[in-house]
Amino acid sequence: MLDRALRYARTLRHLRPEQLAYLPLRRLQARLPLPRTGPGLVVDPARAAPLAAEAAAWGPGDAAARVACADEVRAGVFRFLNHAETFPGSPDWTARHGGHLWSYHLHYFAYAVDLAWAWRIAGDEAYARRFESLATGWIRATADGRGDGWEPYALATRIVRWAEALILFGDGIGGDARGEIGRSLWRQLAVLERRLERHLLANHLQRDLQALAVGGLLFDGPDAARWRRVGTRGLWRALDEQVLGDGGHFERSPMYHAVALEDFLRSAALLRAAGEQMPGAAEERLRRMTRALGVLSRPDGTLHLFNDAAQGEAPRRADLDALARHVLGEGVPADPGPLELPETGYFGWAGGGTRLLADCGIPGPAYQPGHAHCDLLSFELDLAGRPVVVDAGVRGYEGDPFRAYARSTRAHNTVMVDGREQSEVWGTFRVGGRASPVDPVLHGDGYGAVFEGGCRPWHAPRTVHRRRIEVRDGHCAVTDRVEGSAGAPLESWIHFHPEFAVRREGDGWIAERPGQAVALETWGADETTLHPGERDPVQGWHFPEFGRALSAPALCLRVHANDGRAFGCRISPGRSTA
Repeated sequence: MLDRALRYARTLRHLRPEQLAYLPLRRLQARLPLPRTGPGLVVDPARAAPLAAEAAAWGPGDAAARVACADEVRAGVFRFLNHAETFPGSPDWTARHGGHLWSYHLHYFAYAVDLAWAWRIAGDEAYARRFESLATGWIRATADGRGDGWEPYALATRIVRWAEALILFGDGIGGDARGEIGRSLWRQLAVLERRLERHLLANHLQRDLQALAVGGLLFDGPDAARWRRVGTRGLWRALDEQVLGDGGHFERSPMYHAVALEDFLRSAALLRAAGEQMPGAAEERLRRMTRALGVLSRPDGTLHLFNDAAQGEAPRRADLDALARHVLGEGVPADPGPLELPETGYFGWAGGGTRLLADCGIPGPAYQPGHAHCDLLSFELDLAGRPVVVDAGVRGYEGDPFRAYARSTRAHNTVMVDGREQSEVWGTFRVGGRASPVDPVLHGDGYGAVFEGGCRPWHAPRTVHRRRIEVRDGHCAVTDRVEGSAGAPLESWIHFHPEFAVRREGDGWIAERPGQAVALETWGADETTLHPGERDPVQGWHFPEFGRALSAPALCLRVHANDGRAFGCRISPGRSTA
């Protein structure tokens, strides 16, 4: 009981005063009566036309995927997080389906934009009628303002998606339905205004502010003017706070970086189309953010999976590149050579099919590290253009059986000291004591790079795990040393992509998959053991997307009692088997 109280106290001490002040207000706000239904859509035609032209100029992205999703929704199939539910007619909007996060996605209505694009591409009125029936069904079923769909983040996300869909549909939505949807949108904006997530801040508050700014564009009058003013000013403040000087998002998740970049770019584009210019400082931040995406993602579009990150949830890199070129006049770079985001905490090198990215940054913003993992000094490595050493990723959030493992030190390619976590992760999104980075530095040229850095675990403030990673000529050498914590057991984990089969060969190891083989030799460790897809304890799993858990081989280099020795491994291309 005492340990739990201390852990909670270590978590609360990092919160901002405004977060602590807002916590008791949340319950009161939730009890306030809902505002009455507002006016229908009354957008000045002079504003409607440029908004529609702007949204259309973005293009559908993957048009075939848009239409395929819209066709499934027309058929009553809703697919999120690698799980599908079928609802003949309309979903039961008052029930929770497939878990909390899955139900959130149902209420987000991202598929409204798919329906709108399918209508524009195919010219089939059935897509518009489906959006009308789903939206009006949601409005009538949730009129009491209760349930997952009225929680602020779901509310804000749906407002943005409905606004974008209505802009794209234009006159394709019938007058009666348009009026009902418009009145509900006004009501949702009024509710959101009084429930801004100031207790969470970060990406949640940013989405809330985006909803006020974008949703307010659809209405005239003093309420809409206030929503646009509050949303726009807050959005640019959020951009200034959340995007660091090197362009990285301060939550240190490549997935949330990509999501936030799209939010900011689309908001800026719509506001500009409505005559509200983006501040020059904000435009420069977005340029840096676009460039940073070139570090946090591969040229093929896949993301590096540090902290809470998964493939398939964020917008595609190609779409963000096109959107950035449209809004800013420059896209996502893919230049070879050293990769460095020193404030965000990522360092690496790319060239000739080899790509290394290492994490040596703080777990996240002090007051909101909910998406942080114990991955300081972890790295991902690609050889011959294919991922070889990978981060665990994330399978799910609340209630997910792999959540604790995915955030743990042993789920990442780094060193665990004395059997304890780098940072005090607990619950679904909590962090008490935090690990800290030490002296990261990158030296690189056109032929390779050397990264050096350290990690000070929260539980041993006089201990520093120091790591050196050298990548050159398609080879990667990792050397570790732990200063302090004399006599403590050490474990260094190496997680291979799940396509590999790993076997011992002589004094080393061979990892093979069709078309590629990789050799791994170790030094300094007392023993090296293999752990593929184990359950007790959980070890050797990879979560490339939400809802997916793949068995993946993990090697553990163990030092039984730390005596300050250097230990590590060398990863090199081997002979291909096929």
